Amino acid sequence: MRALILALASFGLMAATPVARADSFPSETIRIIVPYAAGGIADVLARLVGTRMEAAFRQPVIVENKAGANGTIAQQFVAGAKPDGYTLLLGNTSTQVVNAHLYTKLPINIAKAFQPIGLIAASPMMLVVSATSPASNVADLLAAARASAAPLNFGSAGNGSASHLSLVLLATQGKVSLNHVPYKGTAQIAPDLIGGRLDAYFDVPITAMPLLKSGKLKAIGVASRDSQPALPGVAPIAATLPGFEMTTWLGLFGPAGVPKERVDRLNRALATILAEPALRQQLIDQGNEVRPGTAAEFESFIAGEMTRIGEVIRAAGIKLD
Repeated sequence: MRALILALASFGLMAATPVARADSFPSETIRIIVPYAAGGIADVLARLVGTRMEAAFRQPVIVENKAGANGTIAQQFVAGAKPDGYTLLLGNTSTQVVNAHLYTKLPINIAKAFQPIGLIAASPMMLVVSATSPASNVADLLAAARASAAPLNFGSAGNGSASHLSLVLLATQGKVSLNHVPYKGTAQIAPDLIGGRLDAYFDVPITAMPLLKSGKLKAIGVASRDSQPALPGVAPIAATLPGFEMTTWLGLFGPAGVPKERVDRLNRALATILAEPALRQQLIDQGNEVRPGTAAEFESFIAGEMTRIGEVIRAAGIKLD
């Protein structure tokens, strides 16, 4: 009888074990760390996602801004956090891919320090000229560059920025010489383009759209595989230069080592949020591509970006150390 009681007790403990070990994640506050100041595109998107994630999980979701050092301050904070899924990074093309190639003395190994969770949105770069420019498409601009006695002047948001890499790719694939004019941000680029001091520049649709709608600028190409619903009549640059693609994207990351079941839980929640019709349409109207997928698919996407963008940076010899 004693043996039977012990056996039954043992069985009861074994049966109870899965329940005792069940992961109740999330059961406390989640923090999304944004590597830029409040009010920017990344910050706004983090808050849109965070609000909906809070409702889905019924737990507080706080967005914290840790700007500086081209995103490295935020990255170090998240990389050093406990890998439990409660501290997340809103990473992007620059922080998670470009910086890994531009800097040789980073305090962290970007490729190994983070666990990709999910892609939120990708925004293709857009080739923009003054409304008075004779160029109406990419072929026109390339022809003008070849015919010009001096290289055309292209503005960018700074060395190593997506706008800089886009013009490098255009010069390489289009086999033309372009003069890079770096700015400290984007605020002054459009006025200089409108005023005739620049010939063209690459921008993301959300910031260029107001000037496109006002008739001061015009878009002559988009750096995506396909046409964009928010940019009717703007052909993909790839129609002229096959394979041309340059996007800026935003996604969620945790520190390396977050348990797979928690990664999957966060990923499923993000996919549900991005399927919400109102939010999805808002992102599309701003010129974004909404491409939810699994964490593994996001990881594969980043690996491809590492290779593709790394080749552009190496070909141009860009270094910021």
